[in-house]
Amino acid sequence: MRSTSSMTDFDRLLLSFSRYMWALLGASVVIAVVAYLLSAIQPRVYEASARLLSAQPVELGSTTSSPQFRPLAAAAYREAAYGTLVLEQMNRRFPGVLPKEVSKVREKLRIRSIETVGSSSTVFVLSARDSDPRRSAALANAWAEALRNWEEALIRDNFKRTSISLENRIRWVDIQITQAASRTDQNVLRELRVNLERELGIIRSLENSATGQLSLLAQAEAPTEAIWPRPLLTAGIAAISTLLLGFILLAVRDRLSGPTG
Repeated sequence: MRSTSSMTDFDRLLLSFSRYMWALLGASVVIAVVAYLLSAIQPRVYEASARLLSAQPVELGSTTSSPQFRPLAAAAYREAAYGTLVLEQMNRRFPGVLPKEVSKVREKLRIRSIETVGSSSTVFVLSARDSDPRRSAALANAWAEALRNWEEALIRDNFKRTSISLENRIRWVDIQITQAASRTDQNVLRELRVNLERELGIIRSLENSATGQLSLLAQAEAPTEAIWPRPLLTAGIAAISTLLLGFILLAVRDRLSGPTG
């Protein structure tokens, strides 16, 4: 059985709320209008997104000792997107657009990864924010291109190191040929040199035509609506917050005044 005092407290709270209801509604409307106007005059921010796919590479022939490259971990791509090599390309294309502080760059340029179910592929969403909708799309596309260029340079560098290793092995074989005591040893070494030269040719060809594992899924397009500000949402939140605050204040006032009889 509920106590009479608790019912009385609740009834008194409802009575206080009904007494001040119109005042609270009026205050909510006024605050909502003010919040709407203040939000509407804020600078508009647009966001455009480009998408990249990181998938498994095509396996190379097993007859060569060429390096096998697989996609990097998603975290590696996310960190590389904010690296100096990628951002330098962005700064050359858009001088003075990106902020100097890394924390602010991460606010303007955002990357997230989506793991695909049932495969080892990853989709990267690169988003750029700007006050100009067209420039936000251009930034997102340039960022995606810069990340792909960075990965291709990384792969070419790995091929370059493999090429240098093969060249060193060929020089070592040449030395061994001159020092070989028998014709049989020389023939074996010459055959080894031919194989190394063939592999070197393949590696140099791969180096010149190297492409990364990142493929473009979708280019960014100029957005038609701003992501910020949102005047209607801001006004609604302000109105609801005002009503809740008023209800809490009435409850506290009622509790402090106590029962009157």
